[in-house]
Amino acid sequence: MLSIKDNTLPQPLLDVIEWRGYKDPCREAMVLPLRPTNADNVCALLLLGINPRRAYDQEYRSFMAMLNRQIATSLASVLLFEDEVCRSKQAAEIATLQREQMSRQLQLQTGRMRRMTELSPMGMYLFDPDGLLVEANDRYYEMTGVSSTGDKLPWSIDMMVGESKKTAQEMWDYMITHHKPVSRELQFANSACQPRDIDGARIEYWVLAASQPELSADGKLVSVMGSLTDISHLKWVQGLQERRIQEAEEAKRQQNEFIDITSHEMRNPLSAILICADDIRDTLTQYQFSCSSDQKMAKECVEAADNIALCVQHQKSIVDDVLTVSKLDSNLLRITPIPAQPIIVVQRSMAMFRPEIQAKNIDFKFVPHPSVRDLDIDWVILDPGRLLQIIVNLITNAIKFTMESQIRSITVHISAHAEWPDFDIPEGFTFVPPRHIVTEFGSGEGWGSGSFVYLQFQVQDTGCGLSPQQMSLLFEKFAQASPRTHMRYGGSGLGLFISRQLAELHGGQIGVSSKAGVGSTFGFYLKCKRMIAQKPTLSRDTFKHALEIEHAVTAREIKKATISLISAATAAGKDGYSVDMDIPQSINEKMDEAKDDQLHVLVVEDNLVNQKVLVKQLMKAGCVTSTADNGVWALKHLVKTRFCVTDGIPLDIILIDCEMPEMDGLTCCRKIRQMEQRKEVSKHIPIIAVTANIRGGQIDNARDAGMDDVVGKPFRIPDLLAKMRELLKKIKK
Repeated sequence: MLSIKDNTLPQPLLDVIEWRGYKDPCREAMVLPLRPTNADNVCALLLLGINPRRAYDQEYRSFMAMLNRQIATSLASVLLFEDEVCRSKQAAEIATLQREQMSRQLQLQTGRMRRMTELSPMGMYLFDPDGLLVEANDRYYEMTGVSSTGDKLPWSIDMMVGESKKTAQEMWDYMITHHKPVSRELQFANSACQPRDIDGARIEYWVLAASQPELSADGKLVSVMGSLTDISHLKWVQGLQERRIQEAEEAKRQQNEFIDITSHEMRNPLSAILICADDIRDTLTQYQFSCSSDQKMAKECVEAADNIALCVQHQKSIVDDVLTVSKLDSNLLRITPIPAQPIIVVQRSMAMFRPEIQAKNIDFKFVPHPSVRDLDIDWVILDPGRLLQIIVNLITNAIKFTMESQIRSITVHISAHAEWPDFDIPEGFTFVPPRHIVTEFGSGEGWGSGSFVYLQFQVQDTGCGLSPQQMSLLFEKFAQASPRTHMRYGGSGLGLFISRQLAELHGGQIGVSSKAGVGSTFGFYLKCKRMIAQKPTLSRDTFKHALEIEHAVTAREIKKATISLISAATAAGKDGYSVDMDIPQSINEKMDEAKDDQLHVLVVEDNLVNQKVLVKQLMKAGCVTSTADNGVWALKHLVKTRFCVTDGIPLDIILIDCEMPEMDGLTCCRKIRQMEQRKEVSKHIPIIAVTANIRGGQIDNARDAGMDDVVGKPFRIPDLLAKMRELLKKIKK
């Protein structure tokens, strides 16, 4: 409110106003700020003169307020319209700028994509649902050999080769039907595009075709786009790798076959030689010579027979070692966990060498550590055959290098540990780094749920010892401490290598400490599991792999026993004839027992020498024998026996070779078991395979074919007779 009274209304301002009505000058005026209703800013000022003839009362004030609101509302409408017009103009300008910018970007991206497709090593294509080529890059035409005419070319499988035609058609049908991405490897027949290998020779032209469907909003197929990638060299490398693998497998197969054939051909004559050597010993030791010259000649012949047996066992041990190494190289050697008493296994291994130890005057001790008692180690889960194999190897080496020392002592230690590496090892002892680490040891079938325990074994000797240079050569294949080792002590250099591999397979390690002129300590540990049940019941199947281990260990056992007998003759001041009298007597006792229960045996063997030797020894043992040269003649003989006819030829058991012409032993055994199933024979026929094929898989094949037992060549007649009677006794029960 402006007034003349307080000089807020300037007089000069009133002088220029032309008054109306009664011409009375205005003494008061009202200033109203005009603000739009949708904003706070003042857009204008309204100056209203107050009627001098009317008082400025409440009604006047209400009129002024109403006028102010009306003008503010109208002002807001005007301003809003102007703002909308301005914004629309700005939006149009921005849209125009954006459209121009997007157009430029689209042109840039289109150009980039065009250049990418032109420079891409892949062939790119776009087909419509009818199979007509809509668009493709130059690389596509190069790869397919299709000419670029500009017309829509139909999709065709004629560009493919062989099975790829069918594959391409199936690929297209799948895309059309299922509307899903698909990729396939296809061989093209484009003669103008022939890739070459590193030698420049042409190779097959292969591509990887990857297609992707383009679908409309309603799910209909609009087009098929995709790419072709040249994978010719990848396929060539894959083929090369497959050929190399096949060649390696074939070479390995041929190597194993060669080892099997060599082993078979070596074992066959060795068996006859060993039996003949035993026969010579038996004959000479039974006969009493009156003339001293004849006695001397007999002694020399017995010595020669012993040497022959020794050579046979030595050669057999080499064959066994080679077979074991072959299995290791082929990863065919397995650990078979069964309940066993490790102390009993160690004592058994030591018992094998007792005669030789006594003959060589070696102090032989077994020292269990108190930890075995403290941890209550009795029955554990391990592979006793592998443990025996390692212990025998280490004791064999200890005897070899101790027998010429002034102080002759061999001590076998065993200790138990709950954790690794809580081991008591001598000074300077180091474990050999493992070649292979068994990550899931003890988790397979047969291991049980007991806790792990570590058993440590040491064989300590007072032999010649080894230098650091010599120790570095140990535990390698065909390696010995020095070139003179083989000449002086014998051996093939495989024993420690095999022991190392077996220890690592059993979750352990092997090592050595030695000092030249003082002695050596070979030690190893095995990872085992505790037995939950302390009195296990062992089935016959538990020892399915025992025969395989027996061949590797028994060869050395017999070899050592033979050596001890020869050495005992000199050590005790006796001649070889008098010392050797004991063994033939024991053999003869077994043969005399055999005569009390005469066996009728069918010998099926194609090697006439082996057949003749075996028949002679069986007859000498009191058996009645028949022979057949192969499986065909064995079946012909079988139908004439009491198994098929009531008054037929007596027959108790069949000894059959596995490798024979016309019909081998395995086939013959299968046919006999089929005859049993068809009730063509009266009862189960006992059959033992007498074979030189003693690999684990070969023994399994023999058992799968129906063999009741397997005897590996070379063998001794008393052992064979024991197997025969054991089998007959079992079948009778």
